[in-house]
Amino acid sequence: MARYSEKQKAALDALMKDDVHDHAMEIIRTDGVDGLTMERLANEIGVSRGTLYNYFDDKDAVIDHVEDRCFGEMLAAVEEIVKSPVSPIDKLAKIADWIFTEVYEDRALFMALKPIKHMRSTLECHVERHNRAMKLMRTVIGDGIAQGAFRELDAEIAGEAFLGSITGMLESMLASGEFRRGSEVVPALMDLYLGGLRSGGKE
Repeated sequence: MARYSEKQKAALDALMKDDVHDHAMEIIRTDGVDGLTMERLANEIGVSRGTLYNYFDDKDAVIDHVEDRCFGEMLAAVEEIVKSPVSPIDKLAKIADWIFTEVYEDRALFMALKPIKHMRSTLECHVERHNRAMKLMRTVIGDGIAQGAFRELDAEIAGEAFLGSITGMLESMLASGEFRRGSEVVPALMDLYLGGLRSGGKE
């Protein structure tokens, strides 16, 4: 019976965190971070503030939870692409397209989170995400080198260059508020990444 109770509690805890994530995201999308309060979140979920505080210490912890889940889902999707049976070149294109499409479709949420991104998340969390993403990039680049799709080069640097291009473009979009669809960005990004800037035959 004790084991069953523990499993039941774990399931209820997971459901509660799912509800917090979903309702907090909707509030942030519609009214920004300033519109999110513990009282409003508790009311929309249908629980008391005391119950909500049993799971999250404050609003900052809720925002961290939303951001962690958001980026965790993005990385999980990238991992699935890396595991897929397509060429390394197609994997890079699919990864870039998925990321740009996801940000474009949920741009209101990303815009709302942008001003507090670095304040709300710990450095360790950002480093962990980056390391996880870089591991995936090294895998794709390494496979491409092994298969002869890419020339021999430092997979670490090549992965950083690709990931840096994506994050740099996203930061620019967030700063300007002007977002572009993956279909607009990815072909040029892939052409530049795979071919470079130099025109044929010219030094």
